[in-house]
Amino acid sequence: MTPQKRPDFSGEWRLNPHASTLSPLVAAAVQGGELQIEHTDPKFKCQMTIVLGGKPVVKAFEMLADGREVTGTEGTGMASVLRWDGEALVAEWQISLPNGEMTMSWRYALEKGGQRLRAAEVMRGGGTDQDNLWVFDRT
Repeated sequence: MTPQKRPDFSGEWRLNPHASTLSPLVAAAVQGGELQIEHTDPKFKCQMTIVLGGKPVVKAFEMLADGREVTGTEGTGMASVLRWDGEALVAEWQISLPNGEMTMSWRYALEKGGQRLRAAEVMRGGGTDQDNLWVFDRT
């Protein structure tokens, strides 16, 4: 049996707010965004810049899509894992906060022949429960 070829998420992506489904708090503040991905499986490097209320918010991470949990990054009580789920990549974090636990997951999937990227975000705990579907178009 031949191994299935996995998608390559590499590229520069621009937020399509009209195709996105964002929580009311985020939708009211978002003004634009970009996503830059370098992906050479299993290495996945992602930087997202979202402009909220006129201020850029930058988040970046680099992980291996090997399904192994990595703990203790950045001197915090945090565990992370990046794994394949069919043709989608799923990144998950569990973070220990002073007021409890927070979990965050992102599911990345390509659509429209690789011209669109859907990033489904789920956050729970720490007073930040949110579900956001961020849609980005290839630039």
